Amino acid sequence: MRQGSEGKRSFGNLSPDVLPFLFMLIMVILTAYNLLFSTLNLFNVIKIKSSLHNLDKRLAEIKSKNDKLENMLELIKEDPNTYRERFIREYMQLQKSDEKIILFDDERN
Repeated sequence: MRQGSEGKRSFGNLSPDVLPFLFMLIMVILTAYNLLFSTLNLFNVIKIKSSLHNLDKRLAEIKSKNDKLENMLELIKEDPNTYRERFIREYMQLQKSDEKIILFDDERN
């Protein structure tokens, strides 16, 4: 056996006490690189969260509108004649032959 090499490995000029520090340094550098320059970096994650928040708001608005339309559909199914007449009067602006329509001017000078 060689003298002085019993139980210790040689890592070139590095002492075994430096290896944990070197390992941690490499891990910190790689973590910083991944946070800033990888595909899912910190900036892209923030953009994705913002987009998700906007989509959640839009989904809530659409669900609310859908609920209103479903309620209207139920009312129409219960009493179709009333809502048919309402549709004809409001959207098609039709009137009965003996009916007079009075329009009010909301603008005041």
